[in-house]
Amino acid sequence: MKLFSQSILLQAVVILAATLLLWGGALAVPPSMSADGGGVLYGLVARWLGTAPLAAVIVAMVLVTTEGLWLNLLLADHNLTPQNSLLPTLLYIIAMSAPATTLTPMILAAAPLILCTRQLLLKGTLLTISTDRACAATAMIGLASLFYLPAALMMISYMLAAINYRLYGIKDWAVLFLGFLAPYVLVATVLMFTDGLAAWWQEVTATFGSINVGIGSFDTLPAIGNVLLLAMLLAGVAAVWNLSSEHPVVWQKNATTLFAYIVGGVAMLVVTRLFTVDLQFFAIPFAFSVTCLLTPPTRSRGRRKRREWVYSLLLILTVIAALIC
Repeated sequence: MKLFSQSILLQAVVILAATLLLWGGALAVPPSMSADGGGVLYGLVARWLGTAPLAAVIVAMVLVTTEGLWLNLLLADHNLTPQNSLLPTLLYIIAMSAPATTLTPMILAAAPLILCTRQLLLKGTLLTISTDRACAATAMIGLASLFYLPAALMMISYMLAAINYRLYGIKDWAVLFLGFLAPYVLVATVLMFTDGLAAWWQEVTATFGSINVGIGSFDTLPAIGNVLLLAMLLAGVAAVWNLSSEHPVVWQKNATTLFAYIVGGVAMLVVTRLFTVDLQFFAIPFAFSVTCLLTPPTRSRGRRKRREWVYSLLLILTVIAALIC
């Protein structure tokens, strides 16, 4: 793991190579974008790129990489991950690209969710967030759900974060709903004048009116890769909780907020499929927690050196698991 504490240029080369490996099959034989399964804004994107499968794959790769870098900077800026490491970028790309196919609704929804994360993370000594940031956070969740309807269930994650920040007042609840509904009001107004409001509302009610606790069809090898990635996520969560006492309160609250995203991701599984698990739902906490797992602070330099090969092996196993998904 020394690689991800050294040259940024070398780290970037490794990330580029891993991205090309993960997306190589989709680039060679680009699949068509699905017109179903997304929100109203995804439908617009699908109409623009639906006739150009290769362009859709390239856009997806660029978006995933950009989102990974953006999240990396955000985590480092809040001292949640090492300042000189691009490991969160690689891990985010792995979660969003296993399996890599084409531009999906969740890839588009992830950008507003990272913006939401930016609003929710604390910095300095203040242990809560302001009203305008709370409003912006819920508005970003609303925007994400316009790309991918189940992303609206990330409001559960926001409410857990609100409890963590003691946002209990009537004003806080009003801000919650007003922020979330703001993008919907704008879209509903446009659809009302284009005769698309009724069809959109039927789609919304159909999505959240169905609960799917079944298991989809899967092949053995991809399922094993999926389970390995899920195990890495759980190991990362355990590692963060074990190390949390070594960090200040602000760090602990930020970590709790990021882990709240796991609850929203599980809720999204309930309206899609339980297995194989869509790791895109958990990409943000995956990038954070697995980075903490693979780069734990240690006071003993010798002890860290002895464990270096274990962390490197786990990272290689993570990449392999993503490749076979």
